[in-house]
Amino acid sequence: MADAPPLWDSEPDPNPFPPTPSQQQKPEYRDRFRNGFPTDVLEWLKQNEPGDFAELMDLRKSLYARRTTGKYRIRLAGLSSIGEQKMLLTGPASAVLILSDKARHFLLRTLCRLRRARRWQPIRYRR
Repeated sequence: MADAPPLWDSEPDPNPFPPTPSQQQKPEYRDRFRNGFPTDVLEWLKQNEPGDFAELMDLRKSLYARRTTGKYRIRLAGLSSIGEQKMLLTGPASAVLILSDKARHFLLRTLCRLRRARRWQPIRYRR
């Protein structure tokens, strides 16, 4: 029995089905909804940046009132797991899923910084 030939040339593969690339990669934080809409607000703003002050005000009104204004369309997308309202913000180039009020306020603050950087007029509210 010591001179018997081996049954196979090498050790058998413990996993006959190799993992696909999608199983090997962990989703990034921004890609939590892989088959859905992106959630990266800054990337969305780079693609859908307001061209003038009127577009900036339309985007701000959309975010504050949670409804469509001008080029920016808001569609409510239900509630998140902690009970906050989700919304889908669609601009001229793409859409972004806003998951919380914190993300919405972050976008509003970023728009305020954009207004200052472009030296547009101050925002005046009518009473």
